Amino acid sequence: MKSRERRPILAAAGALALTTALGGCGLIGQPQNKSAELSEWFTVTSPVFRDGRDLPTRYGCAKYPGGEGKTPPLHWSAPAGTRSFAIVMDDPDGSEGAYVHWVIAGIDGTTNELVEGAEIQGAVEGLTTGKKAGYAPPCPPKGERHRYRFTIYALDSPAPFRQGAKLRDSLGAIAKHTVGRGRITGNFGGKQAR
Repeated sequence: MKSRERRPILAAAGALALTTALGGCGLIGQPQNKSAELSEWFTVTSPVFRDGRDLPTRYGCAKYPGGEGKTPPLHWSAPAGTRSFAIVMDDPDGSEGAYVHWVIAGIDGTTNELVEGAEIQGAVEGLTTGKKAGYAPPCPPKGERHRYRFTIYALDSPAPFRQGAKLRDSLGAIAKHTVGRGRITGNFGGKQAR
């Protein structure tokens, strides 16, 4: 079948995307390959912020007045045949390059939203750049304003990595199984810090 013949090409393209992921390109940046399998973008929205606009303060870390550190609510559409979803939240404005704040996979393929502060049953979380599993809310240094990208990946398999997987392994597994993606970006920081 054609889909089986394409799998090695998709895996190779996924590995290539991973090599540039932490530099802000590839997996967590813009797609490098324009094939339908790897660049099918779908819409991601939020009822609390618009793409490219400010995240409300309650979604930031506790060093910001009113910061509660919860995940924001997200809604998305997805390609047919999606078996599961993964979400990667990163900050491309970190002082040492893109900083990954959250890697989660195993979200059921029939799901089309994440509620505020969600705890997703059956999902697995990989390690972040800070080498911890779990969600690390936006928390830029005082006086700095950063972008936070929530990228949702439609996958052709269930969770492709285990709980606590190293960042390189989890991003590589997501890249290998991605059939579509969507993104929303929110800004956070600046004068809001104490």
